[in-house]
Amino acid sequence: MRWGAGMSKLSLKISLYYLFGITIILVVCLFIMHNLLVDQQVNNKLENLHQRGDSHRDVLSESMDQQTIDHVVMMEEKAMTDVVIINKNGQVAGASNQADEHLSEGWEITEEGVAEDDWRNEPFLASISLIDGGGSVIMLEPTAQVQSLISKLNRHFLIAALLLGCFLVLSLYFLSHLIIKPLLSIRLAAGKLSEGLVITVPETKRSDEIGELARAITKISGDLHQIQRTRKAFLTSIAHELRTPITYIKGYAGLFKKEDSAYGEIIYDESQRLHKLIEDLFELARLEEHSFTIEPERTEMTSFIMGITERLQLVFNEKQIHLLIHASIPFYKQIDQRRFEQVITNLMDNSLKYTPSGKKVQIAVTKEQIVLTDEGPGVKEDALPFLFDRFYRVDTSRNRKTGGTGIGLAIAKEITEAHGGKIWAENTGSGLSIVIDLKGVSS
Repeated sequence: MRWGAGMSKLSLKISLYYLFGITIILVVCLFIMHNLLVDQQVNNKLENLHQRGDSHRDVLSESMDQQTIDHVVMMEEKAMTDVVIINKNGQVAGASNQADEHLSEGWEITEEGVAEDDWRNEPFLASISLIDGGGSVIMLEPTAQVQSLISKLNRHFLIAALLLGCFLVLSLYFLSHLIIKPLLSIRLAAGKLSEGLVITVPETKRSDEIGELARAITKISGDLHQIQRTRKAFLTSIAHELRTPITYIKGYAGLFKKEDSAYGEIIYDESQRLHKLIEDLFELARLEEHSFTIEPERTEMTSFIMGITERLQLVFNEKQIHLLIHASIPFYKQIDQRRFEQVITNLMDNSLKYTPSGKKVQIAVTKEQIVLTDEGPGVKEDALPFLFDRFYRVDTSRNRKTGGTGIGLAIAKEITEAHGGKIWAENTGSGLSIVIDLKGVSS
């Protein structure tokens, strides 16, 4: 589940990075383009306005009489622009549409060029053209015209942004469909490998790298399935073949033991250990092949666990280990009592091996969990994920004191999961806790 969550986070990250990156690029590009176009339009307006003023200036420079002035004013009466003519004495000699009322005191009438370019806040754009011999031509254009043009430009940019947004959403969909969705499909198929199932990834027909990955995983699935079948067959066969001779060895060794033979006792003890190993192997083979059946019955869990601990109390007392049980109110679960007793017994046996004398083992029973905590040496963090694997042993020396088959915890895991529960291990700082999660077990 954690891997699935990781893939979901990966797809979310890819989508967010793509969306964020493209959005930033588009916003910056649109902003820069918008400003460039606005500046270009305003500059064009000012340049045209100034050129128109220069044209009037050239005419007035040749003849500054009233008839020429009136002619220039008449030309601007019906135009989009207005003109104000200043004579050499600094007085208004002529103005179209009372444009002289809009002259600003801050303008330098004696300087050539643009007098006003603030189209956002001022009512007019203005330029000044100086007349030879004295005087000037002031051209005015209402900024409402520029603002109307910029407003239309803004609408065009808004439409472009919406279209780009739609394109971005569609591209995210295709990105998800072509890349992320196939990866999630491959992840779901690969997640079934641990269950020993033969999988066929749907993307095997693709000719790109994802198709190659899908075909590789499909091949690995087939190879792993064949290896698992061979291993299970071997496990079942060897366990079955060894049961009969070990039974004979154990029986004859018992005869030697009755005669007070030291060698007979050694042979008997070792055959007992070997018999336990064979039984565990046979049990594990049945569990892996799912040839065992769970026969659940409604069981009051608190008294059930307490009954098991009472039967094992003597063994813990012999090793001087304090066995404590903390139980809440009675509750019921649907369990196979024989199988579940095997789980609890295996876990308690494991705690018994690794807990020193004088220490304690505690079992906490609640409606949701059974937690068995010892005061042993604990387990290295990097070993915790493998604790319930077949034949895995924390103590690799395999001495007699803590020696075991390395199968007990694997059997406990198989039985717990067959009931719908979960099991895992945690270091406590002063020992190890084995947690059986009962949430998935029917009540």
